[in-house]
Amino acid sequence: MKQNDHLSYTILDAEYQVLDAEQPVNRGVRRGILITALILVALGLSALIFPEVIGTGLAFFITAGLFLYGLSQSLLFFQASKEMRSGWTLANGLLLLVFSWITMFSAFMGELGLLQMISAISFLMGLLTASIGLSQISAAITAGSQLPDRGWIFLGGGLNLLLSLFMCINPVVSWFALTTAWGIYLIAAAIALLFLVWSTRSKAHA
Repeated sequence: MKQNDHLSYTILDAEYQVLDAEQPVNRGVRRGILITALILVALGLSALIFPEVIGTGLAFFITAGLFLYGLSQSLLFFQASKEMRSGWTLANGLLLLVFSWITMFSAFMGELGLLQMISAISFLMGLLTASIGLSQISAAITAGSQLPDRGWIFLGGGLNLLLSLFMCINPVVSWFALTTAWGIYLIAAAIALLFLVWSTRSKAHA
């Protein structure tokens, strides 16, 4: 086996051939990254141009996911043995089923029901964000000075609390505002991927 002298270590593939860590990305991988970036651009532009449509579709998607999760929780309760059954599991599953069914049904009944569904989902996301923020702040306080990134964790927890406050006070506006923010994020991620493709292609032609 011939080993490159300029490598400090040797990496072998499945056929025991030497892999160069600095080998440029092949054409198939670049094409896959390019397709992914174009999809992200399309989704990001859709969220920016049509925030109402994307936000409404996302609310329907999350509500359907809650329904399926509640259904699975209920089924797991009845499939488990009597010793392993938990009343909290059944209660959680039934609550999710009732909540998702009512919100989905009201959304199909008219525009007011649709806004109520979006408001309820946004409010729930706000409560979840608040719990994450409180857990981050609690972890930073408990760890004390032993945690090296304590300040950043405090900052992240505070930002999550502010975001949750905005989502709970004005859930409908915050939902569509976050949809627009996700659009900007997806476009930025696509630009980063396109830059990666361009840089690897430049290395390949160098």
